[in-house]
Amino acid sequence: MSDTTTPTENNSVPQVDLVVAEEKPVELKELSAYAKEYTRQYQMDWEYHHRAIISPLEVDELASKIAEAYEKVRKVIDWKEENLLRRGAIERILKRRLVSELYGISILPDLNATEMAEPMILELMRSGYFDNGKIAKKQIKEIENILNKYIRILDSSRLPQAPSKKHVKNKMEFYTWMLEIAACEIEEVLAPAFKENALLNLMTNVIFERNRILPSDKLSDLDRLVQVYIACMRTLYNFDDPIISYNIIKIRYPFWIEEIDNSIEKVMEQVHDIRQQIEADLDSEEGKQLFKLAGKYDAAYRIIGDVLDKINNTPEVVREKLANPEELKKLVEESYFKRKASLKGRLFRSAIYSTLSIFVAGIASFIIFEGPVAKLAGLEFSLLSLFIDLLIPSLVMFLLVIFIRPPKDQNLRVVQKEIAKIIHKQNSEDVYEIDFRRKKNKALNIIFIIISIICGIASMRFIFWVFEIGKVPWTSMYLDTVNVAMVVFAAMAIKQKSKEITIEDHGNFIEFLLELFSIPLAKIGQWFSAKWKKYNIFSALFTAVVDLPFSALIRIVEDWRNFLKERSSEMH
Repeated sequence: MSDTTTPTENNSVPQVDLVVAEEKPVELKELSAYAKEYTRQYQMDWEYHHRAIISPLEVDELASKIAEAYEKVRKVIDWKEENLLRRGAIERILKRRLVSELYGISILPDLNATEMAEPMILELMRSGYFDNGKIAKKQIKEIENILNKYIRILDSSRLPQAPSKKHVKNKMEFYTWMLEIAACEIEEVLAPAFKENALLNLMTNVIFERNRILPSDKLSDLDRLVQVYIACMRTLYNFDDPIISYNIIKIRYPFWIEEIDNSIEKVMEQVHDIRQQIEADLDSEEGKQLFKLAGKYDAAYRIIGDVLDKINNTPEVVREKLANPEELKKLVEESYFKRKASLKGRLFRSAIYSTLSIFVAGIASFIIFEGPVAKLAGLEFSLLSLFIDLLIPSLVMFLLVIFIRPPKDQNLRVVQKEIAKIIHKQNSEDVYEIDFRRKKNKALNIIFIIISIICGIASMRFIFWVFEIGKVPWTSMYLDTVNVAMVVFAAMAIKQKSKEITIEDHGNFIEFLLELFSIPLAKIGQWFSAKWKKYNIFSALFTAVVDLPFSALIRIVEDWRNFLKERSSEMH
């Protein structure tokens, strides 16, 4: 028998009406003109990376591994931000080829762009900056045209030959500037930054359209656009002066990037005036106010870029997701916390690489300069003084960077609100007003300057006192104090990067006190850092003594491997 019973009239199962809630259709919002243009430009990046590559270039894997290991050593010796490493490698290759010209031995007539182009690309591939098969052979001709252009410009722009130190200095600065611009153009051809430029254009267009300057005739539209663009490049990507200069050249002098005779001749005639105009743009007083404005909102644009990377689909899908307010809010939140997590890792890596770089530079300084000078003065380094001399600057950098903290979570709501204003069409847009008519309180400004000077001197004296306690020879004390100031400047620059997802910055009293003493010290370090960059003897020595022979060795290894492969293939 079955245990189940058949329900009777008195024992019936109650009937329940099931009510299915109908989902309300999502109300999509119209995208702003800025967002539509941004998604169009972003799609160009996807198309570029999915293009068919005809006759790709390839390098030997063993030679590539050796070269890549060498690049890691270079990263420690000549530490740069991650986005500058590839261009730094291009600059080194150019300077290595033109080193005799830079130091006054004229070899320009012997330079051959055809002979330089392919070896340059192959060296960059071996060093790990480009994957095998990602560069087509036809791009060799493009690089050849660019190199030929810059060789012609340099050849026609020689400064008058004279024994004067000023002329030699001016010549070296001009050649260095030209090679930096050339490196930017070469990198753009080999690795077009469609995605980065799309986001940069979005930020520039929004701030340019929403920005109001008083008085209105203070800047022309072109000058205001240039200054907004510079501000966005500095805040959004922390671009250095060479890449900013190159991008401004493309706006002010578009003929520069045309590899045709008429355009090259035009550049040859105007090159010194162009450089002077670009340097004036970079040092503009009005630009400082726009930099502050861009720095307040750059976090929103970084997260927008991350959201597009996450979607990474056809334009129709991207626009549909962006038009959905709830979907956009969720994507922003996910991207925000992902970037926040990666920020911690990047800050830690910055601490490690910058500390190692400073430590290696300290050892080089001791071997080349401090040790011999101390001996000449009849002084010696004890183990304690040597320990303090080498370790203190590195330890200061590590501690300053390792204690930098990402923003608090309540910052997310502010970011979400700002992104919605950019992506969705608004009935009325925010206006960012900058009033240049407002006069500064000169008396108060003088007081602030005096306080800053006093705090800077006090900071320098404290550092000097620490080295005195360690009994570091007086011949090294001044150099070590300056070195610490440079370390503080580098740490402050890294700290600024920690605010890359921050719109509302809430400081505290302890941070105020630290900045009161560290900022004046960092300003001193900034000045010396600029000089160190120009006259980085150790880096130049490494390039001359190690870089050139090593690159030749890598080519020999690759040729040898190719020879062995050919002999092996002949065996049947």
